[in-house]
Amino acid sequence: MRKMSRFPLLASAIAAVLAGQGTAFAGDITGKVVETESGRPLPNATVRITELNLVTQSDRAGQYRFANVPAGSYTVEASYVGFPSLTSQVTVPETGPVEAALAMGASEQLEEIEVTGFRLAQITALQDKRAAMLIKESVTANDAGKLPDQNAAETLARVTGVSVTTDQGEGRYVTIRGVDAALNSVTIDGQTIGSPEGDTRRVALDTVPANILAKLEVVKSVTPDLDGNAIGGSINIVTPSAFDDPDGRFFSASADFGYYDLGGQNPAGGSLAWGQVFNDGKFGVILSASYSDREFTSENVQGGDPWEEEGDFLVPDEMNLRDYLIRRVRKGLVANLEFRPNDNVKVYWRNIFNRYEDTEIQREVTYDYRNGDLTDQTETSGTFSEGEGERANSRRFEVQEIQSSSLGVDFTPGAWTIGASVTLGHTEQDTPQDNFWSFELDSEIPMSYDTSDEYWVVSAGDEFQDAGNFEFNEYARGGQIIEEDLVVGQLDFKRDVSFGDNTGYIKFGAKQISRESSSDQDMVVYDGFDGDDDLLMSQFASPGNPDFYRSVRSYYPFGPHVNFNAAEAFFGENSGDFEVSDSDTIAESYGVDYEVSEDVTAAYVMASATVGTATFVGGVRVEKTETDFQAYDIVFVDGDATDPPPQVTGSKEYTNWMPGIQMTWAIQEDLLLRAAWTNTIGRPSYEQNVPFRIFELEEADPDEFEGEIEAGNSDLDPLESANYDLTLEWYTENGGLLSAGVFYKDIKNPIFTRVQDLEDVDFEGRFYSELSITQPQNAETGEIVGVELGFQHQFVSAPGWLSGFGVSASYTWTDSEADIAERDDPVPFFLQSENIGNVSVFWEKSGLELRLGYAYRSEYLYSLGDEEAQDLYVDTHGQLDFKTSYDFNDQWTAFVQFQNLTDEPLRYFSGDRSRMAENEIYGWNVLAGFSVKF
Repeated sequence: MRKMSRFPLLASAIAAVLAGQGTAFAGDITGKVVETESGRPLPNATVRITELNLVTQSDRAGQYRFANVPAGSYTVEASYVGFPSLTSQVTVPETGPVEAALAMGASEQLEEIEVTGFRLAQITALQDKRAAMLIKESVTANDAGKLPDQNAAETLARVTGVSVTTDQGEGRYVTIRGVDAALNSVTIDGQTIGSPEGDTRRVALDTVPANILAKLEVVKSVTPDLDGNAIGGSINIVTPSAFDDPDGRFFSASADFGYYDLGGQNPAGGSLAWGQVFNDGKFGVILSASYSDREFTSENVQGGDPWEEEGDFLVPDEMNLRDYLIRRVRKGLVANLEFRPNDNVKVYWRNIFNRYEDTEIQREVTYDYRNGDLTDQTETSGTFSEGEGERANSRRFEVQEIQSSSLGVDFTPGAWTIGASVTLGHTEQDTPQDNFWSFELDSEIPMSYDTSDEYWVVSAGDEFQDAGNFEFNEYARGGQIIEEDLVVGQLDFKRDVSFGDNTGYIKFGAKQISRESSSDQDMVVYDGFDGDDDLLMSQFASPGNPDFYRSVRSYYPFGPHVNFNAAEAFFGENSGDFEVSDSDTIAESYGVDYEVSEDVTAAYVMASATVGTATFVGGVRVEKTETDFQAYDIVFVDGDATDPPPQVTGSKEYTNWMPGIQMTWAIQEDLLLRAAWTNTIGRPSYEQNVPFRIFELEEADPDEFEGEIEAGNSDLDPLESANYDLTLEWYTENGGLLSAGVFYKDIKNPIFTRVQDLEDVDFEGRFYSELSITQPQNAETGEIVGVELGFQHQFVSAPGWLSGFGVSASYTWTDSEADIAERDDPVPFFLQSENIGNVSVFWEKSGLELRLGYAYRSEYLYSLGDEEAQDLYVDTHGQLDFKTSYDFNDQWTAFVQFQNLTDEPLRYFSGDRSRMAENEIYGWNVLAGFSVKF
């Protein structure tokens, strides 16, 4: 495996800049843009020197700078969404800098109400969008948490074109315009982070608490200075800075306590944040911590994946009941230090640590009913003569951690801006305990099914509810750890330039990303018991949940379940009587093990030019990817395999050129037209790319074999996407927005899992009458086309109490298709919802805030079956949330929030919505608390 680069040149550059003297340059105009009433900095304000047609934006602390301005008198103008434009006369001397502070007051309409809380947060987010020279959305800190959001993923569900994939009722993965979350770039303060999961490049954003963040950004049309692995887009998590606060010091704290309707549990949490600027405003430090402890219940019915033909009708697969008890603990910490000796030098050391602990107990009942003879079949019912059954219990404890530490400097010598940084990252998913107990029915019994209702049911006799009729089947114990170490080095150079009467900049830079990733699972599987007596479930059984699924329907008798603690204690006292399954142990212990080394070397050049009222940004990025893989080739011949199995290696190297150009045209001051052509890529996941193989074969007849292969594919090519965007944005005087856009993605090399069922073939020197091969492969092409609509409005012109109302709504429609070898007709892209929308209505006045929000997405394709009727879809999902808060004064606020008021389940179906494959319910929950700030 290759060793990661140590970036000596980059480190030397940083050291040289740090050692340099940050003197102010003659002809500079510097200043700060703030809100008049509160003194709060206004980030991304557009600041212009009218006579020179020079334009810049204020940074997150409200500061702006024009370098090398000729001596003379000028008009400096600032503009911001919801505020009237502000001008100031400035005289630049022959030598030395000059400062022009700009304090902006609310418009005549907005002055009728206090511009605080969500209103100001909404205006700040709109200004961020308006000032950007690309297509983006953002959510600011005052907005994060204003809806019932537990984590960063759920906060982003309120953004136009964004939906979230849920896990146990919580938002987990963020999908942009319906594109798989694995094809998004995720950064923290602009720096790349790793993924703590080996089977995907998706970053689970439920690990990041929403209340330790300053801002969340979603970039839909990336520029060449951003990572190219962003077919969906780029998500940037912005951590807070001490310089964000107008007073240079602050302290805040919050605490909450709640109730879950389904299981009656009580979640609790809290957060603390402290920041201060020292040494005459030159040194800033901020510490922020968050903690939440949530224990809850979910109930699941599944088994309809797929529905298959039995007799004359489609019948669901086995029925499986699962009763979950889950505890999730989140811990987040941000520690940021900044040094600003003058206006030209900013040194930072940013650190974020997130730990997510997931304890899951899963009690399970399985009706394997489709065996034996089928009698009395109707369109919706029938009876099988030889049904089988299983009762199981498992406990899994998993910890995910994301750590990122960035040291960098931004230096502005004259018209140049130079940035240099080094980031060290570590992510891991550690599962120290993943134990599973299983007992199976000791005889075959008749079982009947009934699919006349959406919630279809399987019935068995009384013997199925007797724990004494279930014998030991399997016990698996062990764990897994997936780790990734990341080193990122980056250099960026930017210079303001003039093209005659037109202004702009040139920018170029380089970036090196080196990853070392590994997965190591160690499991022992026992499939026999050699004690004096049979091992029966009745020896450690507990009564099942008598209210299982009662909120949906009355007949899903769960029956007894395995008492996990009693079973574990029994194993501890009698471990010598359990028999190890060598084949299952080998498969579980080596099948998902791998080592990956990946180096991405990137460089870019880009430029911007403002021509009249239009700004163009274009350039090209090149990324060279070099990857080495190591995994295991596990071959079972009649159930026997080599222990340890032989290691196999693979490698992949490719280079991607990604040109792009974007335009922002101010048709008038409040009306913007944006157009973009960009090119991005999507790298395969490690598990898809590593050359692992699990090959099970057996001799059916002399010199005739049957086999089944599951394998990775080192020859996978990355997805390549050409992206086209066109949007129109109208910013209203009262801090609102009306927007419309269209987009199109032409994608090459989509990745899908291909299942080949071969007959009468020669393979590796043997003849196979049947051979099944499951492996990820590239399809030829795919495309996504869509429309986005957005609307925000604050009714500040309405009389009296009606002026407190506001509304925010968005809708995204997409149509997608991919060509798959096994299908005559194209299929939709995986995880691609055709319709995504959300709407929020709020009222804010005199310290009281009320917010009602609804987020919706339509169904999407989850996996392909053998035929279209067996394709697995995740059904539509619409969730209603409500929050109210009251500010007693400038320091104290109390709040109550309700989540999932409509008891929306997570539902899957097989081919058609009438064929339920899985349904999981969570119930509603409420959280109440307070916050204080000084």
